[in-house]
Amino acid sequence: MKPKKMNLSAISLAISMAALTPTTLFAAEAAGKSEAKEEIEKIEVTGSRIKRADFEGVAPVTVITADDIANSGLNSISEVLQSSVANTGGSLNGESDGFTDSASSVNLRGMGANRTLVLINGRRQASFPSAAGGTSNFVDVSDIPTAAVQRIEILTGGASAIYGSDAVGGVVNIILKQQYDGAKVAAKYTEPTQGGGEQLDLSYLQGFNTDKSQTLLMLEYKKVESIQTYQRDDLYSPAYYENEDGELTWGAGPYGDASPSSWSSRITDYSKVYHDDKYVNLSEQQCSELFGEKGIYRPDYKYDCYYDKYADRGLKSAYDRVNLVLNSTYDLNDDWQIYGMINASYKEATKYKDEKGFGRSIYQDEATGALSYDKYEFEDDNRFYLARRMEEYPGPRTYDTQNTKAAISFGADGTIGDYELDLSWSSSYNKYEKQNHHMVKADALLDIVTFDPNDADPSKWYPNRQMTTEQANMLIADSTKNSDSSMHQFQAVFTGDLMELPAGTAGFATTAEWARESYEDTLDEVTMSGGLIGMGGTGGEGDRDRLAVAGEVQIPLIANITGVKSLDLSAALRYDQYLDDSDVGGATTPQVGLSYRPIEEVMIRANWGKSFRAPDMHRLYAGLTRAYGSTSYPHPTIPDEVYEDNYSSISSGNINLEEEKGEFWNLGLVANITDNADITLDWWNIELEGAVKTISTDEMLDDEARYNQTGNYSNCDQMDVVGYLNEFDDDGIENIACMRKGPINSAYEASEGIDTSFNYQFPETAIGDFKFKVAASYLIKKEYQERVDSEIEEQTETDYFPKWKGNASLSWNYQDFSATVAYYYTGEAKGTDTFTLIDSDGNEYEEEDYTDTLDAYQVVNITLSYYAPWKGKFTAGVKNLTDEMPPLYDVRNDQHNSWPFYEDDNSSYSNTGRSFFVGYSQKF
Repeated sequence: MKPKKMNLSAISLAISMAALTPTTLFAAEAAGKSEAKEEIEKIEVTGSRIKRADFEGVAPVTVITADDIANSGLNSISEVLQSSVANTGGSLNGESDGFTDSASSVNLRGMGANRTLVLINGRRQASFPSAAGGTSNFVDVSDIPTAAVQRIEILTGGASAIYGSDAVGGVVNIILKQQYDGAKVAAKYTEPTQGGGEQLDLSYLQGFNTDKSQTLLMLEYKKVESIQTYQRDDLYSPAYYENEDGELTWGAGPYGDASPSSWSSRITDYSKVYHDDKYVNLSEQQCSELFGEKGIYRPDYKYDCYYDKYADRGLKSAYDRVNLVLNSTYDLNDDWQIYGMINASYKEATKYKDEKGFGRSIYQDEATGALSYDKYEFEDDNRFYLARRMEEYPGPRTYDTQNTKAAISFGADGTIGDYELDLSWSSSYNKYEKQNHHMVKADALLDIVTFDPNDADPSKWYPNRQMTTEQANMLIADSTKNSDSSMHQFQAVFTGDLMELPAGTAGFATTAEWARESYEDTLDEVTMSGGLIGMGGTGGEGDRDRLAVAGEVQIPLIANITGVKSLDLSAALRYDQYLDDSDVGGATTPQVGLSYRPIEEVMIRANWGKSFRAPDMHRLYAGLTRAYGSTSYPHPTIPDEVYEDNYSSISSGNINLEEEKGEFWNLGLVANITDNADITLDWWNIELEGAVKTISTDEMLDDEARYNQTGNYSNCDQMDVVGYLNEFDDDGIENIACMRKGPINSAYEASEGIDTSFNYQFPETAIGDFKFKVAASYLIKKEYQERVDSEIEEQTETDYFPKWKGNASLSWNYQDFSATVAYYYTGEAKGTDTFTLIDSDGNEYEEEDYTDTLDAYQVVNITLSYYAPWKGKFTAGVKNLTDEMPPLYDVRNDQHNSWPFYEDDNSSYSNTGRSFFVGYSQKF
């Protein structure tokens, strides 16, 4: 059978070395130390299209093998990626963003999840169809099957000269298994000690091999139960207590002072039309009858009856997931091979929410008694305010999602003379459906509500009384989102040896690509039209084509002279042409690097290049959203008065966006200290200009020359640019008539740090073999600037970016037994918030931008394994041995009593706590 990229003895040796260290060193040299003088087959490693014999090049590449993943104690590929020392700053962990429930992302160098390129087998994937935060597209890594992963290669730093857009912070290349001998079934069960979050993993692998073909079939099923706030006592901790003023109150959270919601059931009758008092609150009995244990009665407070909004909130979603991988190759002859892969998954997830609550002003026509949300509909009106939790709705309130993914790739790889040509087509599709349950129909509420407690009409509902089942059915509704995205790509890679030079053989690679990506994000018509109280949003749709050509060379400059074992030059140049409605057009990105070895065991590397990112599809093509905005400023004619300026607001995408432009460099050292020890040290820097951001109202008003479009357009509907129009009110005061918001190229971001790793294979002992590895990253700076004339913000001081991140492991093998202790470290994180302080007189006062420091977060995982003589394997262990929970804010920090009571933007933190797991696998 023809030898193929990943099926070679030399490659097996390289992978074995990768098991010792996440950054594999000199794999080819290790192979070369054997007495045999076989020619070593070259492979393609992330960061270059040119095949080479080792994993190390001018750019640092971290390699995580299947064994590393199995011994880590981590439960998913998303956890593995988020624990990487290169993953810093905010990234999605499946829980933190209402637009993307159940999805996870990776954020290399803190430059943004949308600026990390995620590949599977070197190929781009369709973006998650619903943008994170309603703005940023990214690739979801939560649905990648652990059982099918051969290894993960993480390239840190820009790589646009090789891969094009998105590779600003780096590249994650997840390489799936291509073959398997025989069959294997595996099961694993994980149970947290604090409750909730139970997990069951089942997988089946089967290989079908002939003289000319290799086929792998993988099926995986994963079931995960939810974790709710009430299951985490350290976070929830509800209790009644007397405050310092002797008032009976109730609080929750780690410090016991997180307030309940004032949206239980209450009416404000501003004109006292139907009530003697303006505020109409529930009695203690009514509070208990309507809301049970969730009803919090605080008679010393304004509204008397409150609502426990924390207990039912989901900290982690429940989900069921099924994965399929089918990978096959077939040798046509000695020179050519065809290949194909199908990768598909389906996931159903449920996120638990506290019961729907709302607060809304309702106006009543004095003449007819008709009700409306618009006070201007009536000449004379009475105003009411209604706050209500819809506790009569049946069952728990959930957000349900269904995510379907499918990817197919096929191609042919062969030789033409002394060169290799790889032609491939890949298509991926992602569909995301979401149902937000227990919404409130706005029109139906006006039909049935009455503010008169004496109204005898049986069809009417007085909000301080329990609604009937029929009334609940009239009001209840779902808000639905249906989104899909796709990516199609044709790629041709032509590579080989360029020429023989005195110092060695020069290699080259050329690439040509065509790609089309598209997305459509839609909400149901009722939600879009504002027909559900407290629920809105916008969709969008668009597509774009891309053409690209690229070339790379690796040139040996000097070899085998005094003081120089080798000096090699790497260079790449790529041009991308975007065919869409944006202002990107074409983008050219260069890259150049040097690798210098004074001796065989030491390599010094340097790399420089430029990168770019085309704007997110949703930033370009987001649909139109209408709303109302307001701002205030000193009254222009009345001293010491505030002028309240209300205006109509339009938000949409911006097709005038240009690409974000970046520059990066790294300088590093790689050394084999001894035959059993190696070390790496890399200093890196990334800068990005023209980063896309959504401009705020204040920023527009501060830059009148740029954004005041008065006189250029008659209304905001005509405007195709971001800006605002002014008008004069009845008193002749100029104010904002309307404002059009959207994304612009404005921000600057930069990240700089130092990475290091050390790996040691202990000498053989009578009690077994020991391996040790450690990796760490220190973030020197993480800068962000809103616009050119604003101050540069150091996010390691203001936004809780940890400066340190690291991991280490100690592995032991003895006969049929093995064990691994894995350690994950996230350092202290500083941020600025508003603090409540006490002055010298003992009085409280608030100070903005006061610095808080979150403690370091440390997790220890232990994995034990026994290999049975009948080809079975028993596994057991503990994840988070010390039951570490996320670090808490200072009690004086205004964020300390905000659910979920910790910095949930940092995906390194987990609220699961200690978990025990057991597993078994059987080979056939």
